Amino acid sequence: MTAASSKIVLPQSKTVQASETYARFAAVLVCVIGEVVLAAWLGIFPADAMPSLVGMPPTAALGVILAGLGLVCFTFRRIRFAARLIGVFLTLFGLLLLGQGALGLDLGLDTFLIPNELLPQAGAPPADETLPSAALVAARISPGILCALILFGVALLYAENARAVPSVLSQVLTLVLLAQVLLVVTGRAYGVNMSGDPFPFMRLTAYGVLSIVLLATGLIAASPERGVASAIFEQSPAGEMLRRLLPGILAVPPVLGWFARQAEIHTLYDSAAALVIFAVASIVVLGVFAWTALGAVRRADSGRQVALMDLRGQREWLSTTLGSIGDGVIATDPSGSVLLLNRVAEDLTGWAAAEARGRPIWVVFRVVDEETRKPVDDPALRALREREVSRMEAGALLLTRDDKELPVEHSGAPIIGQDGSLAGAVLVFRDVTERRRTAQRQTMLVGELNHRVKNALAIVQSLVQASLRQAKDPTTQAMARTLAERLRALHRAHDLLLESQWSGASLKAMVERELEPYRREGGPKVVIKGSDVLLPPQCTSILAMTLHELATNAVKYGALSQNSGQLNVAWKSQRGNRLLLVWEEKGASSVPKASGRKGFGTQLIDQGIRHNLGGETKTEFRKAGLYVELNVPLKPSNEPRAKAEPAQAPAA
Repeated sequence: MTAASSKIVLPQSKTVQASETYARFAAVLVCVIGEVVLAAWLGIFPADAMPSLVGMPPTAALGVILAGLGLVCFTFRRIRFAARLIGVFLTLFGLLLLGQGALGLDLGLDTFLIPNELLPQAGAPPADETLPSAALVAARISPGILCALILFGVALLYAENARAVPSVLSQVLTLVLLAQVLLVVTGRAYGVNMSGDPFPFMRLTAYGVLSIVLLATGLIAASPERGVASAIFEQSPAGEMLRRLLPGILAVPPVLGWFARQAEIHTLYDSAAALVIFAVASIVVLGVFAWTALGAVRRADSGRQVALMDLRGQREWLSTTLGSIGDGVIATDPSGSVLLLNRVAEDLTGWAAAEARGRPIWVVFRVVDEETRKPVDDPALRALREREVSRMEAGALLLTRDDKELPVEHSGAPIIGQDGSLAGAVLVFRDVTERRRTAQRQTMLVGELNHRVKNALAIVQSLVQASLRQAKDPTTQAMARTLAERLRALHRAHDLLLESQWSGASLKAMVERELEPYRREGGPKVVIKGSDVLLPPQCTSILAMTLHELATNAVKYGALSQNSGQLNVAWKSQRGNRLLLVWEEKGASSVPKASGRKGFGTQLIDQGIRHNLGGETKTEFRKAGLYVELNVPLKPSNEPRAKAEPAQAPAA
């Protein structure tokens, strides 16, 4: 087992939860027993109606209550320091009482707790009137309960210690407590005289026996993943065998020994025959238990082999899946220690999976901010802390094991168990070095393209201006000015594309730039309405030319030709990723079409929208003014487009 896997906090099973619940119940019950004994000494409960309190003075009852409180504190990890303090106090307290009873001293502890006039009510009349009653009570204290409190205090102090030896010592002392109870109960059942030398049959009251059993089993149950409890609850053939044999080991020898003892008492057999019967009966009964345990172990081992084969298949599938992923993947346990890396993660971080396993994630995956060079909050740790999936983030540099820098994108996600508990986190990251190089090359190419397009437009504009200066005919000059204005419209559309790196152009910005020269105080009213729409590059130039032709026509003949006019431009998105734009002029007389012929601007709009974009146009010369409706798809269409009409000379 690796260091990382030993730290994994898996979802608690029902067995573990039940074990911890029993430990708390046992602790509370021990406190209740101690309080009942104290209440009996105070005369709250009638002493003659309860088991004898001889050997269980008030100080011993107080020690039992403290032991129960210590066990309660131990079941909660946040206050285990209080349990260890209580363990130290119990040890010193028990040694003090043991020394007081052995030396026949009276430190006044019992008198401090219980007045002398209440002692006879507890069923402990003085046997020697020359001694103070408190000293008599102290002299009658059971050494068994004192030794039990001392052993439990030491066991509580070292329970679940980080070092192996103290932790094992705690488990051993807990088993000694249970062995002490078993000796006392078995000795009493066999009729052993315990009034003499207290070892090994230390005399205990019924309260002491019950308290020690609850304290010992509760301390074992409070650590269900370590020591004796882990062996009992282990889901393996060894655990199954232990659970099968443990009842027989605990119950069969005492019961058979009791029958052999009764046969000897009633002179049915002599001592030798009773021992032979006891030995043979123990062998037979324990053999039956072992045989039944063997069958259970075989069944468990068969199921285990099937589970191992299934697990091996899942592991191979997981390894194949992780190996086929093009991104780096690192999985951690709830404490942030690395559990596994795939091949891509090994290549990017420079850590081999065997070397990285068990190390903190911030050691294997070191990331800093690309600009500030400060450490970045690790996405795996953030997922463990917030229990939320983080999106893929950029702008970070991965510092590899050999201190190289790689630009990466990374994200993290928590691993949640079926019962909602946190089982770990997974980190996904990728190297974006090549992507950045491609983006830089693309930026350079776009810049070169912009430069060349601007140069081409500038050359064409200079040629038009030169032709305009040399033209003598008014008609030629008008055509040259119109062409120059159209080139400027294209230039403005190109600037919009340049601002967005050719990802599209803002329709609102395009309309506002085209109509801005005509907005003036006291002039025609211009109303622009519609949410901003990002036009794809293939639509930008054509819509820019369309808006320019409509604006030019409005300045010459329509709403922008007089101060009382009004121009409304509105648009909205429609289903199928289409754009509906409405150009409506008011306050100007409409211009009728001349003998059914279309002007050059109208032909440009129709052919550009219908043929190049696959859209639809609608033009009406209303009494209030020109009305134009454009329905344009914002993505390329596979439908056949309208056939382009042959260009005609502009109408005179």
